[in-house]
Amino acid sequence: MKPLRMARDVMLHPLEFFYDIQFVGRSKVVAAIALVLLTVAVRVLSLTITGFSYQTREPYQISVVLQAVWIIVPWLTWAVANWGVSTIVDGEGKFVDVLSGSAFAFIPYVVFMLPIAVLTNVLSLSESMIVSGLTAAVYLWVVMLVLMKVKVVHDFELGKVVWISLLTIAGMFVVWFIGLLVFGLVNQAFSFVIGLYKELSFRW
Repeated sequence: MKPLRMARDVMLHPLEFFYDIQFVGRSKVVAAIALVLLTVAVRVLSLTITGFSYQTREPYQISVVLQAVWIIVPWLTWAVANWGVSTIVDGEGKFVDVLSGSAFAFIPYVVFMLPIAVLTNVLSLSESMIVSGLTAAVYLWVVMLVLMKVKVVHDFELGKVVWISLLTIAGMFVVWFIGLLVFGLVNQAFSFVIGLYKELSFRW
């Protein structure tokens, strides 16, 4: 499936698109990773070219690594948590379909955020409602695509989609908490080993 055709289908026929990608080959994983990286690039570029009146930070304060973390970490943890929670309640989706489907939900962001950033260069702050409305519409579109993905990939009813999505968000916080806990323990163990090595080196 061609990238442009994927973008068109996910925006115009999302239910059919999320159903069809379950039968597409390994290329969907490559396309999904490329799409997430493209989302990071669009995020950084849109922050950079946003009009002066709408800037909330200086260009040198924009960190590519930080912006990548803000996008990639939620994407990965959503996929892990959603797949785990859905598996417990008889969801039919495979992890690779959850992962790639979640990435394709970024397409409205990739398509529209740069034009919105350009628009901030010609609109005054008194017209910020237009920018805020368009930005909110894009984010809402992304959320709706994520919910549609959950429904189609796992074959859930609407009520179950909402319930599973809330559980998935809770699961994401659990994953982040465990990740921070493991990071803290590893960091302490590493510091202990370094300190022990310095102590032994000093004595011997």
